[in-house]
Amino acid sequence: MNGFNPLLTSSAYDSEAESLMYQPLLWVNRDFKINFKLSIAKKIVVGQKDRSYTVYLSRHWKWSDGIPVTTADVAYTYHMLMKLGPLWPGWDSGGFPGDIQSFKVLGPYAFHVVTTRSVNPTWFELSGLSDFYPYPAHSWQHYTVKQMNDNMTNPQFYSVVDGPFRLESFHAGRYASMVPNPAYSGPDKPHISRLIFRFLNSNASVFFALKSGTIQLGNLPPPLYPARKQLTDDRLTISGPNWGFNYLGFNFSNPKIAFVKSVLVRQAMMHAINQNLMIKVMGFGHGARAYGLVPGNPPVYLSPEAKTLLKQGAYDPALADKLLNEAGWHRGSDGIRVKDGHKMMFTLYIPPSMIRGPTLLATMFAKVGILVRMREMPFNELYEKMIDPHSKNWQAVYLAWSQTAYPTGGSIFKCGGVQNSYHYCNKKMDVMMDKIRITPGLDALYKFQNYFTKQQPVIVLPNMQLFVMAAKNIHGVSHAITPGGGFYPQFLWVSHDK
Repeated sequence: MNGFNPLLTSSAYDSEAESLMYQPLLWVNRDFKINFKLSIAKKIVVGQKDRSYTVYLSRHWKWSDGIPVTTADVAYTYHMLMKLGPLWPGWDSGGFPGDIQSFKVLGPYAFHVVTTRSVNPTWFELSGLSDFYPYPAHSWQHYTVKQMNDNMTNPQFYSVVDGPFRLESFHAGRYASMVPNPAYSGPDKPHISRLIFRFLNSNASVFFALKSGTIQLGNLPPPLYPARKQLTDDRLTISGPNWGFNYLGFNFSNPKIAFVKSVLVRQAMMHAINQNLMIKVMGFGHGARAYGLVPGNPPVYLSPEAKTLLKQGAYDPALADKLLNEAGWHRGSDGIRVKDGHKMMFTLYIPPSMIRGPTLLATMFAKVGILVRMREMPFNELYEKMIDPHSKNWQAVYLAWSQTAYPTGGSIFKCGGVQNSYHYCNKKMDVMMDKIRITPGLDALYKFQNYFTKQQPVIVLPNMQLFVMAAKNIHGVSHAITPGGGFYPQFLWVSHDK
């Protein structure tokens, strides 16, 4: 974790902590329906032509200092997002700013949003209105953006919350400590007295922390799954896969790997990957194939074509060879493909303790004539290198992306998108993404995901399930960790005996 201000952070790790401190305007459950019992909002009224959205807030929500959560907090968030512009990581992902014509407070518990055009109501509610998170206006409004950045990890700055937990202390690189918010207004009040996130940077350190009892709940590193029987004081829960996608991503602005701009090359990479083998080796059989940005579990948003592809699989090294030959890349004397004197090779940056997957990829790519060099790098350093818009030095990364409740990928693939660290640009894809926003139903999303799968702007990799180990006296794990990998520790409780 690098910070706790949801207006300024984008890492999934930061977001996980922030979601425990700030209750969402709209709580979306695993069936992708809004749970109004856990939402700040109590109902949404959609007006004519799907351009008018009136949101009513529940009156029982309060900040931890006793002040009610009202539309003043929603208005603060709205105006801050407009002020931050592209500095806000979610800019142009869920409708900000292009689809918002006006925002108006109707009273302390109602506000009105008018869009610039008719929009897909489901998309706008799950991806647009969900951005109207209420943040504590009376606590934050006196800070400048610079001061907010300077207080990114200061617990005092986050003393006013409306979620189930609040930040107690933070020690960079070591741990973050949270305690229950005693004034929490929701029905799911925490049962535990303290929650400490420890930052462990290797598989071995996680395993031995579990074995020694230094941590009582954690993800068992997949390579150590066979050693789980040594953790005699813990119980295993298998969950997930996460609601998102794993991928091999490229820096399209780096001239040294210009070959990735060829869709034939990217398609060849997709067909060169034996996903079943990756699932067997990395997840010990616990995983699912994936070829697009729409997760397959649950299959709510999958197109018929995507379902067929997932069922059949796409591993076909002979087809990969054919596509690479068609693209003009032919094997040299050493087996590595060459074109115009340039070898088809790239350097892959990987986060710590994730060498197994990239090693499998390198072996599979070598079979079709692509050379992969690997370099391990701390996640923070890797992430900083990626998000630098002027960086043309890095070549490829091995990462994962979390999806929103309406899985479009946000601005990660949009030409010039705020989150597009890959410098990928496809105008046709942009048009298809825009149609998702304005077309009711799922047809536009189906067409987009099918086109995405053919284009492979990132090479999508299989999704692995999560191996969660918890001390035997910790209960509620299956409820606290959702099928998609979300973490809600307010549902955990501890017994005296193991």
